[in-house]
Parts: sequence; structure tokens; C-alpha cells
Amino acid sequence: MRTIVISGGTDGIGRALALHYLRAGETVVIIGRSAAKADAIRAEADVPAGRLRFLRADLALARESERVAAEIAAEFPSVDALIMCAAYVSTRRHETAEGVEHTFALFYLSRYILTIGLADRLRAAPRPIVVNVSVPGAPRDAIQWDDLGLRSGFTSLKANRQARRANELIATCFPEITYVLYNPGYVETSFAGDFNRPTRAIMGLLGRLAATPPAKAIAPVVDLVDQPPAAPVSAFKGRKEIARPVDPADALKLQEGTARLLAELGIPSDV
Repeated sequence: MRTIVISGGTDGIGRALALHYLRAGETVVIIGRSAAKADAIRAEADVPAGRLRFLRADLALARESERVAAEIAAEFPSVDALIMCAAYVSTRRHETAEGVEHTFALFYLSRYILTIGLADRLRAAPRPIVVNVSVPGAPRDAIQWDDLGLRSGFTSLKANRQARRANELIATCFPEITYVLYNPGYVETSFAGDFNRPTRAIMGLLGRLAATPPAKAIAPVVDLVDQPPAAPVSAFKGRKEIARPVDPADALKLQEGTARLLAELGIPSDV
């Protein structure tokens, strides 16, 4: 029996993965915000309470990401797979209670902290893998080095691209753990974000007409977890491996900048 940790595991592709692994007999740890949604997953999968562990957290807060990683590490001697799916589209700039721009905090920083916090437990597994549903393929110049908080000229697209590129750069920082950057394509989901009503209605309609159902979209992820790639770091769109431009200098610069930010928040950043 494997232990699978899924952030953003109560909606969309994360929910479908949780159901798949529960039905396959694995132990699943879901990190999310809704206990009711986790209970619904448990009921649908029809599994004993001990097979599904739900940890409630707002992953936009770095201290919350650190807390849940510590709780998982204390409870489980090894983690076979960490699958990170949590996402929220911020159409307006706002900061978390910790003073970090929301998209950067949730879509990048939480993923970095969870991987750091569970690194030892992942390395204790026979074939550990991290699948970061981070939609690789952002422009190489997407990071605003002089303004990571995007206080000037914020757009949702700019924030999204910066966080995606940050995930690509940081993937090389976890030795002995297979790390996959993953783009699932257009998947039917709840479209979590601060959209206005007309936009949400249009996205919902497009989702029903054109998006891949989550239960079908998870198949490539399941295959990657079952048969991890040989390369330490790789990127995929569905089943197709895609190029991941490497810039070691930028990766080091980001790692150092992230360590400084975490130090300001009182969070260890040793890999």
C-alpha cells in the first residue's frame, strides 16, 4: 500500500486522483479547505476512515503549508507520491495575511514548502515522485526579479506566468526525488478564482463543452506515478514530454530569494 499526498485534492483533477487511489487500495492524504468535500470523497470511494486523511489548510499561507507538511511527516514514515494541484485565479492583485502576493504564495511558494517539508519522507519511499501540476511552458523571462510581488503593473496573466516559471526553475533543487512538471490541458473543474459572474458563467459553459472530464484527465498522471521517468526532472503536457528550458543561474537566484522570503516568515528552507 502506497501513501499518496494530494494538495488541492477536493476539486477537479485532484479529486479524481484521490478517488482513483482510494479505489486502488492506497492511503490518500488530501490537503484542502473543505472537510465536507473530503467527506463526500470518502463516501463515494466507500473506504474506511483510516484510508483517507484530510488536512484542512489555506495553502496560500506559508505557515499553513509548513504545518501540514510537518503533520504528514510526523504521521507517515514514507510518502510515495506528492501531487500538487492547488490553484486559484486572482484577477486582482492582493496579498495574503503574511504579505505575499497571492498567486506567488499559493501556486509557487506552497509547492516549494510542501516538497521541502516532505523531502525526507519521499526519499524513504522506493520510487518517490513529485508531480507538480504547474503548467510548464512559461516564458523564460516571466519572473519579475525586481518586483516579485508585482506591485507595479499587476495582471493575472503576469502573475500566473511568473509562478509557473518559478516552479520550473525550482524543480532542480530536490536531489534523489523524481520531479515532474505537469500540464493537464483544459480540464473540467470548479474554476476556483475571483471571477465576476458573467466570466464564471462563460468558463463553466466552455468547460462543459470543451474540457476533459477529470476522471479521464488523470490517466497520464497515474502512469507517471506508477512508472516514474528516468530523468530527475521532466515536463509533460498530457502524455507528451515537452522541453523545459534550464537556466541554472536563475534557478539559484530564485532559490536564494525564496530562502530569504521564508526566513522573513520564520520558516526553514533547507532541502
